[in-house]
Amino acid sequence: MSARLYYVGDQGAVVLEQNGLKVDEYTSAAALVETHLRGLLVTCIDQPERHAELRDIYQTPLSTD
Repeated sequence: MSARLYYVGDQGAVVLEQNGLKVDEYTSAAALVETHLRGLLVTCIDQPERHAELRDIYQTPLSTD
């Protein structure tokens, strides 16, 4: 099983591909990260400390440097 991420287009969209098939496309790298963090938040709802750590990360503005 192989997976890869790559950018497409002038707007910086990110594509997730697995085994040569497109799985998903995100409008930006920031959108991919946000989606990943939201998924992590859902999976650790019963772990208050981990959930709080992730919420802190999620609420931190992304740097554009």
